[in-house]
Amino acid sequence: MSAVADAHDLTVRGDLSTGAVESTPEERVLEALQECVLRWGVQKTTVEDIARSAGMSRATVYRLFPGGKSSMVEAGALAMVTDLVDQVALAVAAATDLTGALTALLVVSSTILADDEMLNFLMEHEQSVVEAQLALGGLDRLLAAVGAGAGPALEPHLGDAARAQEAAVWAARTVASHLLDPADGVSLADPTAAHHLVTTYFLPGFAPGD
Repeated sequence: MSAVADAHDLTVRGDLSTGAVESTPEERVLEALQECVLRWGVQKTTVEDIARSAGMSRATVYRLFPGGKSSMVEAGALAMVTDLVDQVALAVAAATDLTGALTALLVVSSTILADDEMLNFLMEHEQSVVEAQLALGGLDRLLAAVGAGAGPALEPHLGDAARAQEAAVWAARTVASHLLDPADGVSLADPTAAHHLVTTYFLPGFAPGD
């Protein structure tokens, strides 16, 4: 969850004269959240810990995130989803056919999730936190974001905006399901495995014109 999204107007500002990038206060809080979670886990991390790591007062942190730790975790999750969707949309748009586009969607999104340090920590030590985020509307937001972001890039291959969005959502749901309950010996980050899944289970029932 290293990138920061527009959950709390999390813009990145830079000094044009030097090229230096300055983190916003919200970004500093989310970076501190990640540092603390990787050290102690979500359950044991307190707002005081986060404030101390960010170099802010507890009151300042609460002004930025009135909902406290839960709103920070939600903002961090949204940040990761936003970054994932941006990268997935670029990969899908570069594909030359539907098979390649869907394979790219599976591979790129799975690779991003597999490389996310905080997500990996939570899946190993506090999977219930991830499951809770998904249960509290997180999965619906993820699917909607991928559908809106990657759907337009699939439209040329399917000829219909609604079908394209449905296809993107199907792929995102597959990745989320595999994340929570991975099949033994299968990685959707592997292009061969992702291609096999697309051609065997998706294309027969979702080819253009069906």
